[in-house]
Amino acid sequence: MIEKNNIADEEDDEEEGAKTSSKASKKKILLIILPILIIIGLIVSFYTVFNTKKETEKKNYQVIEEGTTDNAAATGNATILYDLPAIDVLLNSKNNQQARAKIQLTIETKNIDAEKTHLLDAFVPRINDSIITHLIELYPEEIQSSEGIYWLKEELLYRINLITHPILISNLNFKSFEIQK
Repeated sequence: MIEKNNIADEEDDEEEGAKTSSKASKKKILLIILPILIIIGLIVSFYTVFNTKKETEKKNYQVIEEGTTDNAAATGNATILYDLPAIDVLLNSKNNQQARAKIQLTIETKNIDAEKTHLLDAFVPRINDSIITHLIELYPEEIQSSEGIYWLKEELLYRINLITHPILISNLNFKSFEIQK
């Protein structure tokens, strides 16, 4: 009996030793793999943060060539459509009901070439300020009809041309126009 108990005890000791050795091997694996995973994660995150390319920047303009020449943009026969950022403004109200106008505009010009569109980038904050300042003073009833939208378009075109004086803006296009009450 003593031999059987000793054998059983030895088997239990071997099982405990195997368990502790497997726990130790798992700890060793974790100590090796975990730092490697952390280093890989840091490398990937630094690569994505610091690898910025100017090619991925969204262009705010489109060049539409008119005529059959290949160099229509260079000869001045091209129309440039420049997208302005979306504008969301609270309108003036008579009876304390809030109305909000959401507008997205595109300005159209012919007298600059595609390489000089960065000049329009410099005017964008002033253009947005002028549009917002004008819209704040309007009542929703003034711009809900087609006549009101036409009047708004002409007024904004006049104001934008005052701001971009060396560059003549020939047209103003509404990409979206929404009044929410």
